[in-house]
Amino acid sequence: MAPSAIRADGTVYTHAGEVQASEPRALESAEMPGIVAQYVQAAENAKRAGFDGVEVHAANNYLLEQFIRDSTNKRTDAYGGSTENRTRLVLEVVDAVVKVWGGNRVGIRLSPVSLQIGNTPLDSDIVTTYGYLIDKLNAFGLAYLHFVEGTTGTDRESPQNVDLDALRARFDGPFIGNNKYDLALAEQRRAAGKIDAVAFGRPFISNPDLVARLHKGLPLTPPAPETFYGDSAKGLTDWPVVAA
Repeated sequence: MAPSAIRADGTVYTHAGEVQASEPRALESAEMPGIVAQYVQAAENAKRAGFDGVEVHAANNYLLEQFIRDSTNKRTDAYGGSTENRTRLVLEVVDAVVKVWGGNRVGIRLSPVSLQIGNTPLDSDIVTTYGYLIDKLNAFGLAYLHFVEGTTGTDRESPQNVDLDALRARFDGPFIGNNKYDLALAEQRRAAGKIDAVAFGRPFISNPDLVARLHKGLPLTPPAPETFYGDSAKGLTDWPVVAA
C-alpha cells in the first residue's frame, strides 16, 4: 500500500531474503479510516503491554511520510494535492493516538530531508510542508518532536535552502535530535540550545552499555552494518559489555 502506485528503488528484506521492491497499490479513500484504526490498535496494545508512551513514526519515507511528500503523493482526493491534504493522514493518526494516550505520552518522528528508503525524492517545498505540519502538531501538546537531521546513517546534510534548526524551532515542546551524533556533537548542540535530547541508534547496537561508556570516556565498539536486519542474534545482541 502507498498513497500512489510509485515503485521505490532498491531492495527490501523478506522471509525469502533480500528482493527488489515491488510496486505498491494506491490506497482507496475509503481505506483511510482503517489505516488510522490500525494505529489506534497499536497504541492500545502498547498501553496494555505496559509501555510508558508511544512514538508516531512519520519518517524515513514509510507510509505516513509518503503521504506528506509531494514526490510520492500524487493523489487528487482529500489526502493529496495541497499541503493541508497531504498532511491530513498523519494528523488524523496523531489525533487518534493522543486520544488513547494523552498528548504528553505521544512523540512523533519526522525526517524532512532524508533520502534513506528507496531513494525517495524530497518534497518540493520542505520548509512550507513540514513547517505547516509542525504548526498543526503544536495543538496536541506532544511529548516531543524527534527529527532525523540529514539522511539516517549517511550524513547530516540538508538542501541549501532548508534550515532544520529553524524548522524545528517552530515546535513548542521538547526536541530530540538524531543522526550521526557523538558525545561532543551532542554536548555542543545541547549547550547551544539546539536540542533537548539525543536519540543514539546505531551506537547502542554495538554498545549495549553506551551510557556508561560515554560517561566514563571509554572507546566505543563500531557497529557492523552487514549484520543489520539479519535472521540471527549475530551483530545485534552478542556485543560485549566492558568491565565496570
